Amino acid sequence: MSRLQSALFEYAHYHGMLSDRVRLEAYRAAIQATVKPGDVVVDLGAGTGILGLWALQAGASKVYAIEESNAIDLAVDIAKANGLDGQIEFINDNSMNVTLPEKANVLVSETLGSFGIDENTLAFTGDARDRFLEAGGALIPRRLDLYAAPFDDAGIYDKIDFWRHIPGIDFSPAFDVFSRKLMVEDVGADSLLGPPSAIAAIDLTAPLETVFESRLHMQIDRPGTLHGVAGWFRATLADGVDIITSPGDPSTHWKQAVLPFREPIDVIRGDVLDWSMRLEPKAPQSDDTQISYDYRCTQMRNELDLEGTGRNDPCPCGSGRKFKTCCGR
Repeated sequence: MSRLQSALFEYAHYHGMLSDRVRLEAYRAAIQATVKPGDVVVDLGAGTGILGLWALQAGASKVYAIEESNAIDLAVDIAKANGLDGQIEFINDNSMNVTLPEKANVLVSETLGSFGIDENTLAFTGDARDRFLEAGGALIPRRLDLYAAPFDDAGIYDKIDFWRHIPGIDFSPAFDVFSRKLMVEDVGADSLLGPPSAIAAIDLTAPLETVFESRLHMQIDRPGTLHGVAGWFRATLADGVDIITSPGDPSTHWKQAVLPFREPIDVIRGDVLDWSMRLEPKAPQSDDTQISYDYRCTQMRNELDLEGTGRNDPCPCGSGRKFKTCCGR
């Protein structure tokens, strides 16, 4: 990728984030509620520098803005345009290589992926908190709650199944790759096949493990075709200030994380999805992660005699509901 192409890619990336009113309003409110006059603030993964600039407007006396990419060049110019460059020190490096001359009162970052922690958030936050922040200092965000649910969306699944239907060429290696990768998609609340399951409640002020593992048993509440698992997060930025990226909440640039299944699974009410995942850094000091996951789902439809069941008959799955409002839908 050329430097021009890289710059255009980054512009599109930051355009999405800076157009996200949910994100911007929550972070600005949290910074105003947390930063006190005279505070020293670290902006971790500063990007275009907006969080650090808001910290200065809230009364911070000094901001250390740490950003590894060349977006920092734009951040410097934006700070100058706002007359705030004298109070902000831009550091163009990986935060794990940085040493600061003083401890900060506040650590603010927005290193959140669509699944909350899929930008190696835990490793970078833990390192920065332990080395840059004074004892008892404030973190924004300070807590992450992760959720997941089974979903039915043929349109999303078609984006990976597409690779198996290229005319005249076997693209199955591409299908093998993309059917095991996290996708970022808008998942409709009405496509969820069961209630959300809480994966984890992560206190970012406490000791953090860089490898994250979870196993869930998710209930299927209605019949449909299971295409994978959708994930999202709640980030607690300050008291009363949260960002929620669930399918039922206002849309954000994060959308939802989608972990697709290789093959769709027909399910009915009462089925149970046994799903486990492991998330870890791809390499030391990398903001990229690798996610592996396994799953097994009961298929009660294969064990029940649904043929000939009347719409008003009791459902064979044993729910006690009429067939037409349960597995017959």
